[in-house]
Amino acid sequence: MDTNHSAKIVVHDLWKEYAAHKRAAEQTDDASNSSVPVLEDINLSVNDGEFVCIVGPSGCGKSTLLNIVGGFLDATRGTVLVDGAPVTGPDLRRVFIFQENGVFPWLTVKENIGFGLHGKSAEERERIVAHYVEMVGLTGFEKSYPRELSGGMKQRVEIARALAADPDILYMDEPFGALVFLTRLRMRAELVEIWQRERKTVLFVTHDVEEAVQLSDRVVVMSKRPATISTIIDVKLPRPRDLDAPEYLSIRDEIFEVMGIGHTEAATTSSGSAEPERPVRKTTAVNSPLRSRKLDADVIIIGGGPAGSVLGTYLGRAGVDHLIIDKAHHPRAHVGESLSFSTTAILREINFLPVMEREQFIVKRGVSWTTWYEPEQVDMKFEEIEPEGYAYQVDRAKFDELLLRFAREHGSRVFSGAEVDRVNFNRAGQATGVTVKLGGSRFNLNARLIVDASGRQGVLGRQLNSIKPLSDFPQFAVHSWFTGVERGAGATAHNTHLHLLPIKRGWAWQIPITDEITSVGIVSGRDHHVRSGEDVEQFFKWTVDLNPTLAARMRGASRQRELRMDGNYCYRMERFVGDGWLLMGDAAFFVDPIFSSGIGDALHSARFAADAINAALAANDLGEASFLDYERQLQRGMAVWQDFVHLFYETAPIFSSVLAESEHRVSILRVCEGEVYSDEAAQAVAQLKIVFDEILADSSHPHAQFIAATATNDAVAHRNE
Repeated sequence: MDTNHSAKIVVHDLWKEYAAHKRAAEQTDDASNSSVPVLEDINLSVNDGEFVCIVGPSGCGKSTLLNIVGGFLDATRGTVLVDGAPVTGPDLRRVFIFQENGVFPWLTVKENIGFGLHGKSAEERERIVAHYVEMVGLTGFEKSYPRELSGGMKQRVEIARALAADPDILYMDEPFGALVFLTRLRMRAELVEIWQRERKTVLFVTHDVEEAVQLSDRVVVMSKRPATISTIIDVKLPRPRDLDAPEYLSIRDEIFEVMGIGHTEAATTSSGSAEPERPVRKTTAVNSPLRSRKLDADVIIIGGGPAGSVLGTYLGRAGVDHLIIDKAHHPRAHVGESLSFSTTAILREINFLPVMEREQFIVKRGVSWTTWYEPEQVDMKFEEIEPEGYAYQVDRAKFDELLLRFAREHGSRVFSGAEVDRVNFNRAGQATGVTVKLGGSRFNLNARLIVDASGRQGVLGRQLNSIKPLSDFPQFAVHSWFTGVERGAGATAHNTHLHLLPIKRGWAWQIPITDEITSVGIVSGRDHHVRSGEDVEQFFKWTVDLNPTLAARMRGASRQRELRMDGNYCYRMERFVGDGWLLMGDAAFFVDPIFSSGIGDALHSARFAADAINAALAANDLGEASFLDYERQLQRGMAVWQDFVHLFYETAPIFSSVLAESEHRVSILRVCEGEVYSDEAAQAVAQLKIVFDEILADSSHPHAQFIAATATNDAVAHRNE
């Protein structure tokens, strides 16, 4: 018997037999058939605070051993000691988490977690529940019922409920076995983080060898039934663990060898995924990672924002197997709340407009402009483009969450809370997959095509060092949400309002988000941005006051969030496509926020990308040449935006007035609203440039005086005072 007095759990000479089925016993006179041996001569000790996993062939008796140690079954022979005392039954100090979901469906998250705390005072119970709600990442879901939660979230509730009871031992019987592969990966990483903080003794049964190596201090490997302990393997690897490190793979392969499972068999059985298996790639590398032997998806999309979600919806409808990896947990705050008119057609095409209507987002029917020198606003109505034309104003946190949920409903697999560290390439320079970080652990996921829809993060573009500024005059913004903002005349109250300022490249946005909330932001060039040491609140007020209309509308405003600063808006990547990869939306380029083009470009690129991807997959050719037409489409739109934005900033004080009077008004309004991916758009911008060139060449023209630099100098002088 183990005499190690520091051991928390000691199992000595443990045997377990079950009575044979009556019919089996009647079919033979062999006395040995009177019982079925399950466990034989099990000897094991688990130290206080240790994490030990038990693996073995299916049906070998892993769960039986755990139930005996937990006091739910009696051993045929042998002893189990916890803290030196014999185990005679279940104990409140030891909590069992079963494979089947055990949350109570009639209780909320908060009530489930506090279920075992009835002996505590109400104040103490509240404090403990709040602590574990935050620890397992369920803040905001306290009042939700299990039916409203995902499988992974329900499992977090179980873990939180167990920890809230402050047990000294956790017995866990394949707690993640019913979860899909990607959710299991996330739950493993979260469990390790929780265990490192709580340092409970954990005895964990799993059929998944990779799970055991990722989680445990030691792995107990059991034989076939009647099971004995074949070996116990120390896992002396730092946490969090790199799932593709040679040391990790060596331990994993050693366990497979002990279990008598070959590498090919392991590659198709060890993950235990509830998802359909992907084709297995042939390889002769004995120690190559399991995930390098198969595809995790045909297409991996980096980013679950509007670009990634809409592409996922298109691909899902086309039957393309794909995976969206999004580092954020939704909902998340984001700027870019005004959708351009051109987005409505795409949302209609994917049948998302009923969702927009159901959620009652604010409908806008145009854009209104004001200047600092003219009290009358200029209104540009979408009905000039299309009868009853409209677009939406959105709370981006809500909008993005709904789009991602919609993509899920149409076939997207979504892996949230994981960050793509890098895109992986083979020796021929073709993208083959991504390295993902989850809770500090790293592992590879493989696909035929990688799509970077990571927005301004630009995962792949920055990895390839291909980001280039589009302008020598980067823009900066200061913005927040306000209540009490006057929105102007009733007919245009829901419009996007753009207020021009008498500073170079200076303007402000006013966007209604709800009936009460209005987003207001100031955009300026570097010369007029917040200076080092300057009070941001004072800067914001100074710029607001430069436009009398905006100042009047903000007079009764009350800020609801901290002022946020963003910058470096203008950039592009040198290349948008390559062998086995392409870029979308803000991950490819962003010109300027003036025309609310971000989401529009994201959605247009998603539609173009879906067409290109479907054609490339059908042709079984994912080389760069298959995506060159897609790249040319994006470059055409980017060039139009560049020319148009440059023209706007050259003529900003008179831009809206000239546009209102122009015979090309409708075609230019289409460009303003994101219809930039055609030759007609380029021609419209060229025609407008001719008009402005004529004005600038005629110093006597009524509009020319407002272009003079004296306005900027006066504003700067006023600020310096």
